[in-house]
Amino acid sequence: MKASLLPLGLLATALSASAQTPITITQANFPALPTTVEQYSRASITGVTPPTTGANQAWDYRALSATSQLTNTYNAPPSQPVFAGTTRTFNYTLALGPLTVQGKVHQAYTATGLTGLGSELATQRFGLGALTGSPTDSLVVPAQNVPVSVPVFVFPTTVGTVTRSFQRNGTYGLLTVGLVGLSRVPLRLVQRIAIVDSVAGWGTMRIPTSAGVSTAIPVLMRRQRSIEVDSFYLGGQPAPAALLQVLGVQQGVVSSDYSDNFYRAGSSQSLAEFGYTSATYQTLNAVVYSREASVLTATRNALATELGGLNAYPNPLANGPLTLVAGNASRQPLRLTVRDVLGRPLATATAITGESTTILNGLPAGTYLLEAEGAAGARSTVRVVRE
Repeated sequence: MKASLLPLGLLATALSASAQTPITITQANFPALPTTVEQYSRASITGVTPPTTGANQAWDYRALSATSQLTNTYNAPPSQPVFAGTTRTFNYTLALGPLTVQGKVHQAYTATGLTGLGSELATQRFGLGALTGSPTDSLVVPAQNVPVSVPVFVFPTTVGTVTRSFQRNGTYGLLTVGLVGLSRVPLRLVQRIAIVDSVAGWGTMRIPTSAGVSTAIPVLMRRQRSIEVDSFYLGGQPAPAALLQVLGVQQGVVSSDYSDNFYRAGSSQSLAEFGYTSATYQTLNAVVYSREASVLTATRNALATELGGLNAYPNPLANGPLTLVAGNASRQPLRLTVRDVLGRPLATATAITGESTTILNGLPAGTYLLEAEGAAGARSTVRVVRE
C-alpha cells in the first residue's frame, strides 16, 4: 500500500457523487462460503474523518495507512454438526476475567440470510491457584452447546433495511474453591445481547489496494449498535461479589459496540469497517479495510481523452486562481493533487472544470505537476509553471 503524506481529513472529503442507484445484497451476491478467508488491513485512525451517512455518497478513504493485518478464517462443518443446518463455523474466544474459553460458532447460509445458530465448546479445565492461592481450586467448563438463532445478515438488504435481534447465551462451568466450601458448583455466565443493524447510507467507496487505489465501488453503509450485559450465577443464585472479584470479573458489566460497515456485491467480507467509542458515531477507535484480491485497482485512462482535452490557464501563473478547462466545455468534479517534479505530493483540493481553484496559492515559483482525477478514476496530469 502506498502511504500518503497528506492529511486524511482532506482526502476523506468526497467529490460530488455521480448519479447512481443503491445496490441490493442477496444470497446471489453475498457468498458466505464454508471456506471463506477474510483478509483485512488495520489502519491508523490518526486524522481519519468518520464517514457521513446519507444517499449517493462518495466515500474516499484511499489514503488509509495500514498498521497490521487481520485474517478471519471460516471452516466447513463436520458431516454431522451439533446444530442442524450448519453451513460453516469459526473459532472464537470467551473471556472470563484472566481465563480464556475456546469455542466454535456455527452459522447457516440460506436464501433468507446468514444466521448464527449457536456455539460449541469442548471440555476445558482451568487451575485457579494463581487467583485463590490454592492449587486444588479449579474451573471446569464441560462440553456444551449453546443454541441461539440470530440474524447476522438478512437478505435482501438495501436502503431502508433495519434488523433487530436479542439473544441470551448461557455458558456454565463447575467451580471448586476450597476456602469457601465450593466443590464443582455450577457457575453460569449469562450474556444478554441486543443488536440493531440499519442501512444508514449508500454510494461508492475507494480504499487502498496493493497496486494503488481501488475503483469507486458501489456499497451499502450498514450501521450497527450492540449492547451486552453480563451476569453471573452460582448454584442458580446471583454470584457473590467477593467471589467474582477473586475470579477477576464483575456482576452486571455492560459493554457496547458501535460501528459502520460497508458492503459491496460479490463479497461477504465488508469493504471497510469503522469502530466508534460511543453512540454519537463521531470518535473513531478502529478502522479496517479489505485486502481481498477481488478489490479492483482503478485504471489510469487519460481524463483528457474523456473530456476532449484538459488545459490550465493562465499558464504560466503569476498570482491568483487557476482554472482547468475541459475541451468539451463540460463541468466535471475533479480531485486535484499538486506534485513537484519528483512526483512528491504537496497539496490536494477538489474542483470543477471551468471553475477556478487556489490550489497553487502559497507555493513558491517553480514547475509543478497538477494531477486531475475524475469521479470514475480516470486521470491526467497538466504541467503548470508558477512565476
